[in-house]
Amino acid sequence: MALPPGVAPVPPPMTLPAFAEVGPRIQAVLAACAVFLYSGAKIQTGSSFAAAELGAVDPLNRALQLLMLGGCGLLALWAGRPAVRIGLRLWPFLLVLALIFASALWSQSMGHTLRRSLALVALVAFVVATGTVLGLPRFFRIFLGVMAVLIAASLAEAGLRPAVGFDTGDYANAIRGVFPQKNVTGVALLFAGLALSFLVLERGRLRWTDAAWLLLLLVMLVLARSTTSLLMTLVVAGVTVLVLWASRGGIWGAVAGLVTVVGLAAGLVIFAGIGMEGFFDLIGKDSSLTGRTFIWDGVWHTIAARPLLGHGYAAFWLENSRNVRSLAERVAWEVPNAHSGYLEVLLQLGWAGMALVGLMGAATLALALRAIWRGQVGLGLWALLVLGLVAIVNRTESLLLNPDFPMLFWLLALVALGGARPRRPQNSSSQGAPGAIDRARRVVRTV
Repeated sequence: MALPPGVAPVPPPMTLPAFAEVGPRIQAVLAACAVFLYSGAKIQTGSSFAAAELGAVDPLNRALQLLMLGGCGLLALWAGRPAVRIGLRLWPFLLVLALIFASALWSQSMGHTLRRSLALVALVAFVVATGTVLGLPRFFRIFLGVMAVLIAASLAEAGLRPAVGFDTGDYANAIRGVFPQKNVTGVALLFAGLALSFLVLERGRLRWTDAAWLLLLLVMLVLARSTTSLLMTLVVAGVTVLVLWASRGGIWGAVAGLVTVVGLAAGLVIFAGIGMEGFFDLIGKDSSLTGRTFIWDGVWHTIAARPLLGHGYAAFWLENSRNVRSLAERVAWEVPNAHSGYLEVLLQLGWAGMALVGLMGAATLALALRAIWRGQVGLGLWALLVLGLVAIVNRTESLLLNPDFPMLFWLLALVALGGARPRRPQNSSSQGAPGAIDRARRVVRTV
């Protein structure tokens, strides 16, 4: 309809950008921040890493936690029902989280328990937003991009500021880079290998960049003198390649199966021959696991004081705590943590918490086996790798139920497994060659 002369048209009302357009961009930025946060990397402005007091709060860490809680929480609310469906896939961890919040009622420090509980809520919000808005393949590509920056920064720290870039004490020649300890560096590199494995299995084939990434991770693990993470990264790489070989069927499937059986048999024979002490000598460690067994003996005595519900989440290892001083006197060492994720859970949440963690592990195992049965072989085996590595890492590191890479990957595995559906055989003439996971399904069913 024509307007009278001299009358300006009314401008259209302003509209917000579509969620499908702006949501993934925002979540991609948040994902990059999350990788830095959950990797354990620190920005060190001084000439060397300063030892943090027990229970101390890192201002940058707190700011990033609030960013995850607010930003990812809003994105999840914006997404609506899809976010709720993703969140329900985390039901085993939500039960653990409920006990963690309840532990504030009997905690030695309610403030510490509630603050650290919110950090886990932020982790859940990030996982839900990532699964809803971004998707796991894109997140893992961002993950590797951020890890490449952290690796470059670590090498720069080692070259330009050796007092910061190298560890101290018996591991003074081990590169820790932007991480507070060389073990933290090793764990971060190990989970970068898991991210690479997911992308390779999702793609269904290897590229030269995958080999370059693996070589970089192995070199960094050697420089960090992280023997355990190095061995586990090799296992991840081996399983990934075996799944790709098995997916080809025929002679490749037979070779993959033969290699797996021979490898397992050889490992059992070697272990039976050299024993536990010989195994530790082989990987350059003593049978006391660098004194951890003495700490564990003392921690068990402390657990016995409150075995059912523990001392409250994140409420035990506090500066000037009577229990910490008593434990330090018993083991003749200033102990910063239990050096075992399982003992840490028992300290904080008692056997009730350990039972819920066990339920979460059993649920993950069942979902992974269901995914394999439904033809999602690559996804199921990757989830089993995540579960196995989390279990192994927490044997000697206190990372269980912490907002770090192990818990992040475990929750992402639950999200991926919850969305696994039976795969229908594809017609290669009309839809192209099937991927590795599709082809592996036929091999599994044949076996």
